[in-house]
Amino acid sequence: MTNDEFILMWIVLIPLIGALLNTFIFRLFRISVVATISTLAVFIPFLLSLKLFFGPLSENKNVHSNLFEWIYVPMQPTNFHVPFALVADHLSGLFLLIITGVGALIHMYSAEYMSHEKKPYRFFVYLNLFIVSMLLLVLGSNMLVTFLGWEGVGVCSYLLIGYWFEDNANSMAAIKAFLFNRIGDMGFLIAMFLCYHFFGSLEYSDLSEKISQLSALDLTQNHLVFTIIGLCLLLGVCGKSAQIPLYTWLPDAMAGPTPVSALIHAATMVTAGIYLMARTSFLLVHSNEVMTTIAIIGASTAFISATIGFAQTDIKKVLAYSTCSQLGYMVMACGVGAFQYGVAHVMTHAFFKACLFLGAGSVIHALHHEQDIRNMGGLWKRMPVTFVTFLISTLAIIGFPGFSGFFSKDSILSAAMFGPFGHPAFWVIGTVTAALTSFYMFRLTWLVFLAPTRVKGIHHVHETNFVITIPLVILAILATVGGFISIPEVFTGHADFITNYLNPVLDPAFQYLKIVGHQTIPTSSQEFELMKISVSLSLLCAVLAILIYRNGIQGGERFAKLFGGFYRLVLDKWRVDEFYHLIIVKPLEIFSRQLYFIFDRILIEGIINGASKTLYVSTALISDAQSGNLRNYLKLIFVTLLIFGLYFLFYCQ
Repeated sequence: MTNDEFILMWIVLIPLIGALLNTFIFRLFRISVVATISTLAVFIPFLLSLKLFFGPLSENKNVHSNLFEWIYVPMQPTNFHVPFALVADHLSGLFLLIITGVGALIHMYSAEYMSHEKKPYRFFVYLNLFIVSMLLLVLGSNMLVTFLGWEGVGVCSYLLIGYWFEDNANSMAAIKAFLFNRIGDMGFLIAMFLCYHFFGSLEYSDLSEKISQLSALDLTQNHLVFTIIGLCLLLGVCGKSAQIPLYTWLPDAMAGPTPVSALIHAATMVTAGIYLMARTSFLLVHSNEVMTTIAIIGASTAFISATIGFAQTDIKKVLAYSTCSQLGYMVMACGVGAFQYGVAHVMTHAFFKACLFLGAGSVIHALHHEQDIRNMGGLWKRMPVTFVTFLISTLAIIGFPGFSGFFSKDSILSAAMFGPFGHPAFWVIGTVTAALTSFYMFRLTWLVFLAPTRVKGIHHVHETNFVITIPLVILAILATVGGFISIPEVFTGHADFITNYLNPVLDPAFQYLKIVGHQTIPTSSQEFELMKISVSLSLLCAVLAILIYRNGIQGGERFAKLFGGFYRLVLDKWRVDEFYHLIIVKPLEIFSRQLYFIFDRILIEGIINGASKTLYVSTALISDAQSGNLRNYLKLIFVTLLIFGLYFLFYCQ
């Protein structure tokens, strides 16, 4: 095993060791000890990931570590074997930095945020196990190792969302997240089965090579296969990355601790679907139907989630629907063929959304767990660091020029118009969504920090300590400069960094798109025009939000009355949960009751209770024959003589 392979193995093992240490050795220690062990278990892999990033990966050398033979089944005509192998290439290397870097900051933040817990080791063990699962997901060299991590993050998210399981809302939110993810996992499983059945391998490199060697005739004949596999993978993406129709679990998951929201719902787990689409891009591009469906689902999720976001009053719910909306952007980017910009937005989103969630947590912590933005305001003087970092991240998410979100968002919008599978409708939806994002994010920022205060005892509110503010400052800096990885060619004269960097991984997909001619190159003037429109609309909506809410929530209530029933529909989250309850839960409940009545009450209970009653009656009759009561004996003799008499009378003539 080479030095780089050894490093790759330890990147996964160290968080696992941290979880084991806190479980069996440090569980009774103070939270400072538990949090330090847990944070180091993620920070050290971050340093090792940097070594790989600036080492072999910078030299275009992948690191492949085959740890052991995981599954081996002798079969005909070929043996089925799956190695437990890890691979660090340009795609997984980028995700390594996001997972371990942002994850370490969230671990550090949690040391203060969860300091009131009586047994904090359980929370930090779950966090470390989540990091292990996420690392397996992105480092797996084949679909089965990826699926192991995919299931691992699902289980850990269930444990973290339901961490305060005594609260029924938390428990139900955890169960809902778990069930919705299981639906998506079914799609991923079917896609795996089909890949092995038709291509004889689960290794990403083997699949890419075999598909690239197919002739035009073979591709045409297998078009239905590519379509079915692609749609099954998309179902997995919808479950994990909270896309229509499986997106409703993510807002409910805000019931969990705020660090969980930042880690799972901003930087890592929900972006797993984007990783999967980028990893299997060589397969998805062979079906126009799949790519178009991906783009439609992404655009629809982005728009619908944004409309819900501007009506919510819970600070974390606003950010949750914002996450759904931004994930829709990423999915739409992959659907129009701009996988590299979807990945770029994963990185910038990890910075500014993690900062926003942690900033919200700082506010909640300072206000003793108050989450209703109608009861906030005037906090910018009391919490200046939280305010500045929150404002920077807000500017980043709305795509203010110069901040990270500007470059990744406008790259996606440009691809939505001119990309291989782009269409003007996708650009229109993306631009309107960006404007809505600007409105509800400035509404949130204004009501929390700048509006007239409605906080009781605001003079007692103060900035949280440095354990919370340091991660905020670091993430705010990254939210400012992180977008430079995707500066459009129109500004620099050459291809952006992210396109060049991910080209070794995405090249099979790009080459196929070039062959079939799905590419339109926009002129500089066209790109600038699109930027002007999107930026102008975003700034206009930001100003509109400030004007409406300048005096507090009352202005927003008057504004809401202008929309009447539509506003109430949006406030009720388009009543999607009620619709699911009507068409899925209610029929299942009725069907289950019928099954209970027919099988449980009549068959199962009937047989069991009938057997017991029959046994009781028979034993009662038999026991009468040995009761010692003369009357019973005479009765038995009479019945016996009567039976024999009737028998001889009718059958012995």
